[in-house]
Amino acid sequence: MRPAQLPPVEVDIGTTADFLNTLALSGGTPTERLATADEAIAFLGSRTAAPEPALRAQAAREGEGAWLERVRRARAALRALWDAQAEHRPPDPADIALVNDVLREAPRLELAIGEGCCEIGYRRAVDDPTGEALARLAQPFLDSVASGTTGRLRICANDDCRWAFSDMSRAGRRRWCDMATCGNVAKARRHRARTKAASAGANAARGGEAATDRATAAGD
Repeated sequence: MRPAQLPPVEVDIGTTADFLNTLALSGGTPTERLATADEAIAFLGSRTAAPEPALRAQAAREGEGAWLERVRRARAALRALWDAQAEHRPPDPADIALVNDVLREAPRLELAIGEGCCEIGYRRAVDDPTGEALARLAQPFLDSVASGTTGRLRICANDDCRWAFSDMSRAGRRRWCDMATCGNVAKARRHRARTKAASAGANAARGGEAATDRATAAGD
């Protein structure tokens, strides 16, 4: 570990959700968007400012399969915590432990010598850019827990989607990742269910009337 200057990076809770959604459901079937090391390197590089050559070198050094599995394990544990928080249930201790391990790779703020005496530097693991990138993606979730804003963490109510998102609406009652897609699907399903129930009720009523008419005719 040694002090080093880092470029400013905007990693917010939306970016964390984007990371989780790289494993998404399409019609209820999982779709992997980090299918290769190259795809994972491109995501980490573009979303966390991690240097892609360093990520690529680390993946080659550790073996691309093992490196990619590390990224996916971190994603799975963080997703499990997001789901537990959104559904108000206790998380698996193993997921807590794994995400804590990820967070330990975050750069630490410290003092460094500068031209005017002191400046701010970061103590970071120069040989583990992947760990630093994953820690940056996990940090917004930690900050949300610390600030008490986890009530905004959501999972799309469409069970064929379950997209992770942060509800930034004023009312804070958003249920769907997108009203134009999953929201409309849910509305259409409710409409079909109501129509089916009404039709079944009408058929039952007609059947009852027919039975009454037959009974009356038999009595006559």
